[in-house]
Amino acid sequence: MKTLRELYQEHEGKVSDKWDIYLSEYDRFFSPYREKKIRLLEVGVQNGGSLEIWNKYFPNADLLVGCDINEDCKLLEYNSEKIKIVVGDANLNKTEKDIRDISSYFDIIIDDGSHTSADIVLTFSKYFPYLKDGGVFVAEDLHCSYWKNYGGGLYDLTSSISFFKQLVDIINYEHWGLNKGISEAISVFNAKYGLSLNLNDLEKIHSIEFVNSLCIVHKKTASNNRLGRRNIVGHDELVMPVLESLNGSFGQPFLQDEEDEDSIHPLLRIEQRDEEINEIRRKELLLEDEISKLGQQINSRESEIEKLESEIEKYKQQQVTIGSGLVDCKKNNEQLEKDIFNLISSKSWKVTRPLRLVASAGKKCHNLITFTLTALKKTGGFRSAFRKATKLYRNEGIKGLSRGYHFVVNGSHESVTVNHHNYEKWILSYDVLSEEEKYRIQSDIKSFKCTPLVSIVMPVYNPNITWLDEAIKSVQAQLYENWELCIADDNSKNNNIKKFLEKQQSTDARIKVVYRDKNGHISAASNSALEIASGEWVALMDQDDLLPEHALYCVAKAINENPEAGLIYSDEDKVDEAGNRHSPYFKSDWNRSLFYSQNMICHLGAYRKSLIDKVGGFQEGLEGAQDHDLALKVIELLKDEAIVHIPKILYHWRVHSQSTAGGADAKPYAAIAGEKAIKGHMERSGIKADVTSNQYGYRVKYSLPDILPKVSLIIPTRNGHDLVKICIESIISKTTYANYEIILIDNGSDDPESLEYFSKLETNYDNITIKRDERPFNYSALNNDAVKVAKGDIIGLVNNDIEVIEPEWLSEMVSQVIQQGVGAVGAKLLYPTGLVQHPGVVIGIGGVAGHVFHNIHPNDPGYFGRLNLVNEYSAVTAACLLVKKEDYEEVGGLNEDDLKIAFNDVDLCLKLKELGLRNIYTPYALLYHHESASRGYEDNPEKIARFNSEIRYMEARWEKYIEHDPCYNPNLTLKHSDFSLAWPPRGVY
Repeated sequence: MKTLRELYQEHEGKVSDKWDIYLSEYDRFFSPYREKKIRLLEVGVQNGGSLEIWNKYFPNADLLVGCDINEDCKLLEYNSEKIKIVVGDANLNKTEKDIRDISSYFDIIIDDGSHTSADIVLTFSKYFPYLKDGGVFVAEDLHCSYWKNYGGGLYDLTSSISFFKQLVDIINYEHWGLNKGISEAISVFNAKYGLSLNLNDLEKIHSIEFVNSLCIVHKKTASNNRLGRRNIVGHDELVMPVLESLNGSFGQPFLQDEEDEDSIHPLLRIEQRDEEINEIRRKELLLEDEISKLGQQINSRESEIEKLESEIEKYKQQQVTIGSGLVDCKKNNEQLEKDIFNLISSKSWKVTRPLRLVASAGKKCHNLITFTLTALKKTGGFRSAFRKATKLYRNEGIKGLSRGYHFVVNGSHESVTVNHHNYEKWILSYDVLSEEEKYRIQSDIKSFKCTPLVSIVMPVYNPNITWLDEAIKSVQAQLYENWELCIADDNSKNNNIKKFLEKQQSTDARIKVVYRDKNGHISAASNSALEIASGEWVALMDQDDLLPEHALYCVAKAINENPEAGLIYSDEDKVDEAGNRHSPYFKSDWNRSLFYSQNMICHLGAYRKSLIDKVGGFQEGLEGAQDHDLALKVIELLKDEAIVHIPKILYHWRVHSQSTAGGADAKPYAAIAGEKAIKGHMERSGIKADVTSNQYGYRVKYSLPDILPKVSLIIPTRNGHDLVKICIESIISKTTYANYEIILIDNGSDDPESLEYFSKLETNYDNITIKRDERPFNYSALNNDAVKVAKGDIIGLVNNDIEVIEPEWLSEMVSQVIQQGVGAVGAKLLYPTGLVQHPGVVIGIGGVAGHVFHNIHPNDPGYFGRLNLVNEYSAVTAACLLVKKEDYEEVGGLNEDDLKIAFNDVDLCLKLKELGLRNIYTPYALLYHHESASRGYEDNPEKIARFNSEIRYMEARWEKYIEHDPCYNPNLTLKHSDFSLAWPPRGVY
């Protein structure tokens, strides 16, 4: 049979290219497959010539599948029915499904795709499970992983070549000698790329071979990948008489204390030392590079110092000149003081004193009247102002009246000089209880209609006793005293733990302890603690965390104010090992979509115990996400109104190396468990969706129905040929969602180029309609009239200055808007610079409403991941907004009378919210927005007057949301878009 090189040399069909060394190596490790009925998948076939060659090389092949992202590959044709082409990004779920529909397994998989580290790692993760046992996976061109623009670098620990090197450790898992899971070897890659490999896949990696920039991975059943027993034959032990004792021992895992070096086998210790030496050499190279850079910086600094010294000399000369000038000024000042003294001492000054007092009083009265009229005007008149003032006085006293007065006059009650991110100062200002406030709390407790017993559930396993003691003391310090602390010790190995807990139990009857016979992990331990809980409510607490002294008081108050509540949660912050508080998470009110994206309930979470009993407590097997799973099951039994948020920091989460408070990397297994928990909730709720985790949280990707609903994309424009062309052609060329129409509203265009382009669109595309509308520009009216003729069940409001980036944008937005209870869906919009323009709207920012996370990098997580997680906002921008047509019509569409230009989208979203619908922002619909490029800005007297009128309408119509946006937090600022702290918080903290 001909070699692969010979086949390449004689090939005259479609173009294919392979490096010289690949041809000879492929002959070597593909030779066992040449006569077999194999199935081959190649990712990145480009012109498709390699498939023709593989068809000759494997004459008995059953199937040869090629995949490429280039749309032109659809045009490739072959004489053989064995060859199939799939067009799309191999790492997208849709493309994977297309490949899986052709074949559920392959004997050979070759990755010759984009060669970026991310794509190579994800392709292996996604397709290695489809490889048959005994098959081979080949990754080509790994030399690209040394290039930074391909997502790598020589010392990049998450490059593709580093990934395959790490898999070598998985092959040798049985020799680690450590009590660690096999998946921990690639946890850093899982955190960065979100891999789909499971334990079963990892155990089947048989061998890894590197040949230049090729990596060849062989797959076999797990039983074939063990070292087995050591076979010793013969009887002569002249050199080493100890071989008998080694028989069979070296193939078995031997767990050791990681800190006990004396117990490690000498051969393993030598290997570890070699690794340490290599690591030291690597660090030495890095240090040498760093020293070289520092030397360059020192030379640069020295030249800067010389320049500064020269400038200092100039300033000294100027100082002499200024000094002589100051002497002259001092003499003039002394003369002026003498003149003033003579004036004050004169009879005329004394005679005119009454006139000056009258003038001063008149000025103060004028200012008071002016400010009061301004305040009355802004608050909607005397009655409205009186009502608000009464409410402020009742809640906050004289200080509240003063704060409210300055707010309506100046537009904000926040200081303009304070550092809005200084949490330490914020704590001292607003989160330290005074003796007066403690007295008020104790008096308030006496007035409660009910004082429920709160059972605090605390699982314990080998805790730091100092931190455990602090945790218990924080419970004992609660101002609300009707609690019990239910501790379950999960068979701690430290005998001092039991002694400590017994002492605590003997000194406080409210402390209950149960000791488990065997370690069952956190879910089992928490269930044991639940068994001894007798309270009507249960609060969850970890063994090393802290409660502020008013925590349970706030929970009990919320129970009294919300008798139907079933789940209560608060804001939280973190506390380091030294006791310093940081990283406050001021949460929104109940936000279902955000809860699917992250466990926003977390701490402090309190549950009606009957609900916990009904769902069966904590599920074993979901350790790391057991709280999330519990909350997911409980909300299935509750209406949204029964989930109550307390906007106060009521929990201090201890951060240390092994706590989940330390971040996603601290417990990678928690992310896997979280995926299972959310997937389980979706299945119980009858929702078809895929659930994956990433560095920001979780993504729930809802399935689209078999029959796609029609979307009517409405785009108003006047002229704007260049913008409209970019907008529409990006939609047509990039959008993967098929069932849509475009209604282009021509609002009085008179530019010949634009009119010609509009005419061509209507002629060339069956799904594009041009609707002429000659009336003066009224954005609301234009869209409302277009909705009347729209054929779609879903309306898409789209600006003419939008440009598609992500092809799946419309599929993602449709999958969200068709979910039960969803109103409007907004997209992630970027400026042409690549920075963020819109990721949601907060009511109250800037006076009425404003975009958040303005002008930051799109990959920045934002506030606790909200920039890159699906979550709810009270409003989203109509620059790119989807809404069901029936909901749009039910709320009357856009307000074309009061809000012709501005705020009509915010008004629409708030009307949908009044219907009980949720407005969603999704970061997975990504587009550019060339903001105000077509209609301009509010920059003339007429536009300014109209804009001010629209502001007054919004302030009057949506006062409730401007005072408190439920998708935001009163402890966060309305002065900035970055979720920084409010100074002071709005309302009583």
